[in-house]
Amino acid sequence: MAITSVRMPGTIDPRLAYGGAAAAPPATGGASFADALKSAVQSVDRAQTHRNDMVEGAVTGQVGEVHDVMVAAEEAQLAFELMLEVRNRLLESYQQVMQMQM
Repeated sequence: MAITSVRMPGTIDPRLAYGGAAAAPPATGGASFADALKSAVQSVDRAQTHRNDMVEGAVTGQVGEVHDVMVAAEEAQLAFELMLEVRNRLLESYQQVMQMQM
């Protein structure tokens, strides 16, 4: 039986003690907001392109399962709606900031 040293109270990370993940160190050189936004828009564009390819494949008979086409269409629709909501919230926030009095 190995005996380990006694730790002082407050040195145990409670997230580790209860099975959670440890806190990540703060990011110092992460992607900018513009890069994250550009990546999100490109992701939505890829989903839209995939949907268009699936629909075209269904029309030409290359895609045998209709539900695959429907899943691709729903994913593209949800991604677009999410992007639209984010845009609306950003625009709303910008308008509120512009209405603030200095």
